[in-house]
Amino acid sequence: LVSPTTQGQTLTELAVEGLEGHVQDPGGVSMMVIGVDASAWLYSVCKLQAFQFGHAQSGENPELRTLTYKLVTLAKAPVHAHFVFDGEDRPSMKRGKHVRSTPHWLTRGLQELLQIFGFTWSTAKGEAEADLAFLSKVGKIHAVLTEDSDVLLFGAKKVLRVTDNDDGMFKVDIYHAQALSKDPHVPLTTSRLLLWAMLRGGDYNMGGLTGCGRQVSQALLKGDLSDLLMQVVTSATPAQLPGMLETWRNCLRTVLRDGTLGRKYPTLAASIPADFPSIDIIRLYLYPITSWSEAGEPPVLPHFLPTQPNLECLAKFCKTRLGWLPEKVHKYFRKSVWPAAFMRALCQVSPFSS
Repeated sequence: LVSPTTQGQTLTELAVEGLEGHVQDPGGVSMMVIGVDASAWLYSVCKLQAFQFGHAQSGENPELRTLTYKLVTLAKAPVHAHFVFDGEDRPSMKRGKHVRSTPHWLTRGLQELLQIFGFTWSTAKGEAEADLAFLSKVGKIHAVLTEDSDVLLFGAKKVLRVTDNDDGMFKVDIYHAQALSKDPHVPLTTSRLLLWAMLRGGDYNMGGLTGCGRQVSQALLKGDLSDLLMQVVTSATPAQLPGMLETWRNCLRTVLRDGTLGRKYPTLAASIPADFPSIDIIRLYLYPITSWSEAGEPPVLPHFLPTQPNLECLAKFCKTRLGWLPEKVHKYFRKSVWPAAFMRALCQVSPFSS
């Protein structure tokens, strides 16, 4: 449903195209700050290693090695990355699976590497995507780097999705919420994204509305059903909500039966259950738990302090955790780490704290 507004741009190109949304470190140097969904990195690394399991040259701690490679690539761009990890209050079910209450086993390893590279991190109260979307809405980060498009429904202004790692540089597709909301074919406003998630399914309702295919769902987005649903769920009192949702369901049934969509869908109209759409699922999308959900006062936002990579600690990490010999460490530093270190120095990032 969602198409990128810009395709195949490197992070460096994105970072230097303008200063809007950038923040300054104490030395007055401007750097673009992106928020990164840490869980997406952890699970993608494990998925990759599961695919390569048993390879004769996989080496020691292949997951940590892959994370190291990815962070070196990220450090070559003139950006500061703030990683956010999932918290204890994230939903218990996601994508049809039970979510583990304990942190991912690679969490500490990634956090150690982030400190070495001079990036920052935090742990959300609920889902990382919700915290990242909030930071995007209030202008603390320029964009969110994630594989989960639900972050747009949470309210993120700009979303990045890595499409390639070309010549040691991340290439990304860019999704601008403002541009998507002005699409001449189907303006993808928050209300339409919500209706799409209800009809087609998302992280919290994998199946969506049974029997409602992609073509029908897209046609339903062109009417006013999405705005009506948003009005119901945001303005109705608890006592009014059941009746107003029933009225909305009847409107949906009428649209499916009367040929407004170009043809009639009487079977689908008759199959709409009395509990559709789930108000609990809608609330997860519209009112996700964030680290600032219960703040009685204006939220205290994080202050990002990027530092230069600690090259001594990185060399030690490669030797002790990855099992590399000194010759391999030196070769990798010359080829990949030094360009990243030069970029951080060029941006005049503060020296690391010992």
